Parts: sequence; C-alpha cells; structure tokens
Amino acid sequence: MKKKLFDSHLVPILITISICWLFSGCTNINYDFPVGYDLKKPQVQQLGKVMNEISGLAYDPVGPSLIAISDSKDKIIQIGLKTKKLKDLKEHIVGPDSDIEDIVASDTAYYLLSSWGEIVEVPLKATDSTTNQTFDLNLPGQNDFETLYFDPTANGLILICKTCAHEKGKNIRTAFRFDLQTRAFDSVAFFTFSKDEVQRILKDDDIQFDPSAAAIHPINKRLYILSAASHLLVIADTRGKIMEAYKLNPDLFPQAEGIAFAPNGDMYISNEGKFGSPTLLYFPYKTPGNKTSK
Repeated sequence: MKKKLFDSHLVPILITISICWLFSGCTNINYDFPVGYDLKKPQVQQLGKVMNEISGLAYDPVGPSLIAISDSKDKIIQIGLKTKKLKDLKEHIVGPDSDIEDIVASDTAYYLLSSWGEIVEVPLKATDSTTNQTFDLNLPGQNDFETLYFDPTANGLILICKTCAHEKGKNIRTAFRFDLQTRAFDSVAFFTFSKDEVQRILKDDDIQFDPSAAAIHPINKRLYILSAASHLLVIADTRGKIMEAYKLNPDLFPQAEGIAFAPNGDMYISNEGKFGSPTLLYFPYKTPGNKTSK
C-alpha cells in the first residue's frame, strides 16, 4: 500500500494558506499609528471619476469644506464635509498642461503648485486665469514636486522635493520657502530631511521617502508628510528633524497624495484612483484623554 503524501484533513488548510499568500489578505502585519489617530478605521468617501487624479487637498473653514485639485483638470473643486458633495469652485484657472500637484488656501488666494516647482497664485475672486500670478523656483536640472503647505512660523509657503537633481547621491529631501511678504523664493534651501533617518526609524533600508503631500498639525504643530510610493506617514518638526515614521496599510492608502487638518486636529487623506477608486479618508482626532476632539 502506498503512503499518502498528505493527510486529507491538511488539504483545506494548505489551500487557505495559499489563498492568503496570493491575495495578502491573511498577512499579520501590525501597522503602528501616531498618537491621536486610529488609522485602521477611517470613514471613507468615494470621490468619483472626476477626482480620479486628486493630487492636492486643503482645509477651508468657510464651508466647512475641503478644497481639492486634480492634476488632469483645470479647476478647483470643493468637497462639502457635511453634504459630502463635490462642487466646481473655480474653472479654467490654469492651462491644460499645468500639471498641478498641490493646493493651499489662504484668506486672499489659492496657491497651486506645479510639478516643476512653480507656484500659481489664484485670487479668491478670480473667474479665470487672467488675474493669476506665477512664481518659479527656477531650480536647475530635472526636478519633481508634489508637496506645498503653509507654515505660519515662517510666514511662507513651503515646497518639498519629491525628487530633485541636486539631491542625487545625498540621501536627502529638500524644502524651499516662498516668502509671502516679499513674494519671492529664498536664495537657499529652507531645510533638508534625512532619508537615512526615516529608514533607521522604520528599520528598512529599502524605504523610499518621496514626499507626496504635507500639512502642519494645528494642535501639536508638527509636520505630517505622506510618501505615496512607499506608503509612509512621516512626522517631523517644522525645520526638518524627523521624529516619527509609520508604514501605512496599502489597502487603505494605495496612492495617498493629499493631506489636510481641521482646526480641531481631525485629519483627511485623499487617495488617487490609480489602483482603484479615488477616496477621501477621515480620521477624527482623539485628545490624550482618548476622547474624540470636537
């Protein structure tokens, strides 16, 4: 009599294990979270095809609402936080080849960031692109930007390299400041991030830190930076010192390229639709006493 290679009762177990490996649905990965947030349980809003390439997000207290841009559109779109509806706020405000990657909302204007490092100022009352002003960083070489945020302590807009020519071989990411008073870029970099420090904290030398969005937390005043390519959330001080780093679950954050905070600390993260439908994720902020901020 021949020996059985496998006991019959083991077959269902082996099939289950194989399915888990194929679809990564049974991996037991523990994703850590920054204080105040449970990144496992977001409220998810589907944004629809019009926001398939959503690449920038900003909070607007007037609505209250979020302001968003898609790098394939020439419009600014409002996302109502109560109505959950999308509305064209401004149309035809940039040219068809502008490749806009991020947005900041102020009391007087919207500031848009192009992928090559140009800031476009759009007055709040603008009806088209004729009243826009543009400010170019004029950084030599091949450069790619996706991140713009406002820093009140520096009275400026800060843009961060996703990849820039001068960074090659240095394992850094560079931030530049646009002074809102002089309306000009500083002649030198504002600060640099250490990619080595991100890798050290995560204990992973293969991590790529390529910033795709950032915003300053309104309560703890730290800078929260997304890196979509490696599914990361990195937290630093406002002068570039890396303090924390977290790997994000790619099932929830397949292409995270927008981040914004409400004044009470509630966090919003948007995903492009590259690997599925575009989504807006809402994470209520919890105070140290574990009570959800209101």
